[in-house]
Amino acid sequence: MSSLNYISKESLENTLHQHMLWLDDSTLGKPADLSETNLFGSDFRSKKMRNILLRGANLQGANLEGADLSGADLSGADLMSANFRGAKLEKANFTSAVIASVNFTDADMRGANLSRTRGRLTETKWSGSESDTTPLNLSDAKLHHANMERADLSGAILENADLSGANMERSNLSNARLSGATLRNAKLVGAALDAADLSQSIATGADLSGATLKNAMIKGAVMIGALIKDADLSGVDMKSARLHAAMDPMSVELHRQLIEHDFWVSTGGARGARADLEGVNLDNADLRNLNLSGAQMRDVSFRGTQFNGSMLILADLTNSDFEMASLRGCNLSGACLWGCNLRRADLTDASIQPAPISSSDGSKAGRVQKTNLRAANLENTLLEPLNPDHVLMDSPQVAS
Repeated sequence: MSSLNYISKESLENTLHQHMLWLDDSTLGKPADLSETNLFGSDFRSKKMRNILLRGANLQGANLEGADLSGADLSGADLMSANFRGAKLEKANFTSAVIASVNFTDADMRGANLSRTRGRLTETKWSGSESDTTPLNLSDAKLHHANMERADLSGAILENADLSGANMERSNLSNARLSGATLRNAKLVGAALDAADLSQSIATGADLSGATLKNAMIKGAVMIGALIKDADLSGVDMKSARLHAAMDPMSVELHRQLIEHDFWVSTGGARGARADLEGVNLDNADLRNLNLSGAQMRDVSFRGTQFNGSMLILADLTNSDFEMASLRGCNLSGACLWGCNLRRADLTDASIQPAPISSSDGSKAGRVQKTNLRAANLENTLLEPLNPDHVLMDSPQVAS
C-alpha cells in the first residue's frame, strides 16, 4: 500500500457528517472521499456511508458493524481483521482488497464485487513463519450475484451463506467451509474446492465445469442439474450427494405429462396433451427449458425445482410451493401465482408482464392478463422491482 493520508478524529467526524447531509440532499454537504487514508481501528458502527470512496484505505481492525456501505468503493483497501458484521454492503466494490480475518457474518453483500480479493495473507512475517490469521468469516452472508472471480477465499467460513448466482470462476475455495450454503446457479468454472466442506449445501444448477474438488466433502449436498464436466472429483464420494432428482413411478408419470404438455403447446395441440395436475409433488425436479404455458398446476410442490428458461405463460399455479426453486429467465407473463410460496426462490431475469389472451379460434381477443402475485410469499425472493402496471399484487414493494 502506498503512503497514506492521516486525518484527525474531528476532521473525520466532519467529513462523515457532510457525507450524510449529502446522502439526504445532494444540494447539501458533499460526498466523502477517504481514499488512501489511514483509518486503522476506526469505529464506524451503524454509520450511514453509502457510496463513500475508500479506495486503498487502511481499515485494519476497523469496526463497521451494522454500517451502511451500499455502493461504497473499497477497492484495494486493507480490511484485515475489520468487522462488517450485519453491515449493508449491497453492490460494494471490494476488488483487490485484503479481506484476511474479516468478519462478514450476516452482512448483506448482494451484487458486491469481491473479484481478486485476498481472504488470507500470502506474505510472511520477518521471521519467515506464516502469518497467523483467523479465518475469513462470511457465514450467513447474503452474496446473491456477487462477483468473486479469482478471489482467494481459501479456508473461509461460508456456512449457510447464500451465494445464489454468484460468480466464483477460478476462485480459490480450497478448505473452505460451505456446509449448508446455497450455491444455486453459481458459476464455479475452474474454481479450486479441494478439501472444501460442501455438506448439506444446495448447488442445483451450479456450473462446476473444470473445477477441482479433490477430497471435498459433499455428504447430503443437493447438486441436481449441476454441471460437473471435466471436474476433478478424485477422492470424492459421489454417492453421498444428490445429483439427480429421485424418480419413483409416480414422478416418472408426472414428468411424462409435463413433457407431453410441452409437445401440446409447441404443436398447437396436434401432439401431446394439456397438463392438468393438482396437489402433486415435483420437488427438486428438472423442468428446465420446457414450455408449460397454459398448464393447470394448482397446489403443486415445486420446492427446489429447476425451471430455468421455461415458459409458464398463463399457467395456473395457484397456491403452489416454489420455495428455493430456480426460475431464472422463466417467462411468467400472465401466470397466476396467487397464494404461492416463493420464499428464497430465484426469479432473476424472469419475464413478468401482461400476456395477451386469445379467443377460442386462436385470434387475438384484444385483452391481456396480468401476472397475479396476490397473497404470494415473496420473503427473500430474488426478484427485480416489478412494474405495478404489469402485475396484480397486495403491495408494490417486494421483499428482498
